[in-house]
Amino acid sequence: MAPTTASAGGGAQGADRGGRALHYEDFRVGQRFESATRTISAEDVRRFAELSGDAALLHVDAGHARALGFDGPVVHGPFAIAVVFGLLYELRIVEPTAIAMLDLDWRFLAPVVAGDELRFELTVTRCRRSRTRAAGVVGRHFRLLGQGDAVVGEGTSSLLVAARAPAVEPDPALRTDFCSPAWAEALRERLGSNRAFAEATRSFDGSIGLRAGRESVQLRVYSGEVLEAARSTPAGPTFTVSAGELTWTELALAERNELLARATRGELSVSGSAYEYLRLTRALVALWDELRALAEEGA
Repeated sequence: MAPTTASAGGGAQGADRGGRALHYEDFRVGQRFESATRTISAEDVRRFAELSGDAALLHVDAGHARALGFDGPVVHGPFAIAVVFGLLYELRIVEPTAIAMLDLDWRFLAPVVAGDELRFELTVTRCRRSRTRAAGVVGRHFRLLGQGDAVVGEGTSSLLVAARAPAVEPDPALRTDFCSPAWAEALRERLGSNRAFAEATRSFDGSIGLRAGRESVQLRVYSGEVLEAARSTPAGPTFTVSAGELTWTELALAERNELLARATRGELSVSGSAYEYLRLTRALVALWDELRALAEEGA
């Protein structure tokens, strides 16, 4: 199954440009949105410098910026992030259903200068009911694109969004709530009938750690059977496979099992016993088959 590119209306029409307010139930992991484009002027940069108080010459003096090798005044990093959320507001996909932005983790990958055009691509990477059950948390990965669609920044941010109705159990989003305890328990149940996983772990006694962004879980395995799925195990993980939430989303929704290909490209990292990790390669491939099947059920 390919990564979902469902529009806000629910049809598979590629990345969506918004048009109506979405509630928690309308979001699915893998859903994509694209913003319009905004051109940043030197006046925009000057006004942000005035507003923020950061009037460094790099931002307000074109000659100084060019002397340092830039094509014009350099846009403040926080201003570029503000542009992202301004463009997001223009999509109207969570207006007025948005309740609160819960976090922000951002990387600046290339400078943005006055005159550049900016737009973003957004991918939903997690959906989870809030504790009150009247709302839900939607994880989002942003990719900020500049001139020639070069990636100039990327980051993640979680948003609390109002739900349309009380929770329905079981919540389909659980199947893509990667590395949560409930997700891990559902995965453990599926692995119980996977012969390839059982055979590959028959001589293994330890715990396999899985981490998606900030979320982590461990599978306690003994003699081909997953005994427990929990946040932690007594001896800790034998090894842990980690990746960002976007990578997990793409792996879970890919048309084929791409674990080894992406691991070779360095999109996943491993800590702990490298020997056991390599010895259990077949087991991990089988695990990812079940992970993908679980995600497909949720979709």
